[in-house]
Amino acid sequence: MRSRWALVVAVALVGTLRAAAQPVPPPAPTQLPPIPAAPPVGLLPPLLPVPGATQPPLAEVPRPGPAIEYDHGYQYLPERLPERRGADVCGPDGRWWFAPSLELSWVPARFAPSTVRLAVPSLAVPGGALPGPLVPVGGRSSGRFDAALNLMGGHWFGETNTHGVEASLFIRDARNTFTGSSPGSLVLFPRGRARGAQVVAFADPATVAVVGAFPATLGTFFASFDVNYRHKLFCSDAARLDFLIGYRHAYLEDELYLGDRATDRDEDGDDYRLNRAGVTNSFHGGQIGLAGEVRANGWFVAGAVKVAFGGVTSEVETTGTFVGAEARTLAGFRRLGALGPFEQTEFAVVPALNVQVGRQIGEHARVFAGYSFTYLSRAARLGDVLNPALTSPILTTFWAQSVGFGAEFRF
Repeated sequence: MRSRWALVVAVALVGTLRAAAQPVPPPAPTQLPPIPAAPPVGLLPPLLPVPGATQPPLAEVPRPGPAIEYDHGYQYLPERLPERRGADVCGPDGRWWFAPSLELSWVPARFAPSTVRLAVPSLAVPGGALPGPLVPVGGRSSGRFDAALNLMGGHWFGETNTHGVEASLFIRDARNTFTGSSPGSLVLFPRGRARGAQVVAFADPATVAVVGAFPATLGTFFASFDVNYRHKLFCSDAARLDFLIGYRHAYLEDELYLGDRATDRDEDGDDYRLNRAGVTNSFHGGQIGLAGEVRANGWFVAGAVKVAFGGVTSEVETTGTFVGAEARTLAGFRRLGALGPFEQTEFAVVPALNVQVGRQIGEHARVFAGYSFTYLSRAARLGDVLNPALTSPILTTFWAQSVGFGAEFRF
């Protein structure tokens, strides 16, 4: 019995080993999709279907508002990209700016006390002079109120508008023309009343019979120019404050000449200076200051305070019949001792103040109303030079203030 069981087990074991040794048949090959036929030459393949045509559109998420509460399960995106503003970019916008303004300006007047009598060279007496035309300049001025022009511009060097350069120019030119008389002489203008004058004097007894009339002009010209480096001290979304350091030049001129005011002088049109008395003051100096502005709801308030320290050169010039001129006094005519060659340089200070209030119009423009004040601590004036009580020019103060309207453009 044991031998039979052993035989059965051996036969089963041999059959199992033979079945394991047989090779496994390979799987049936997978059928590939058919390759689409190539489109004809010159035709494009058909477009894919639009996703929205086969799929329903996504539901729109309502934005929170007065009637809809904020849902923390959604991420709300802004309607547009935020502007590049913040602590890294100082306002107002624009790397270039230009601001012209038309202003009404007024200055102090230094009146001459009386009429001035000019001197005509005598042909009979070498070095002598005859009484010439009378210029009623006493109590007159070139005009205390007159129009002025103010220009300002600048550029930021970097994209953050924190440091740059700024320059400004102020110009005021006022003239007053009146009539003088010339007993015993004639004042002629061969090239026009705005050109050089020629004075012809007559000897006695013709001086009693000959009386002429002529125009005379009294003028005051003032200009101030400055250029500054501007650097940020403080900056926020609604305000800024900058430090200024730079250079300022100021020029003041008073003059009295024979003739009418010239409006079309060319390069050769300075012959009106042939019979002229003038006083000039030229200032050069270094400048420091502060400038800034505050903005709210489209409105802005801007201002600047500057102080320049330097030297002013005052000079008196006389030509033609103004050499040896006299002024009327209670005792008769007296020689003007201060009306002669004179030049002097003194230390001077020029403070300047500017304030503007305006509103933003559009993206690149602002309009404003402003006030400006400029002060010159030392200056010689023509009214003092034409005073017979003075033997030499004196230095006094000068200021110019104005109100005006303008526009600012930024790009």
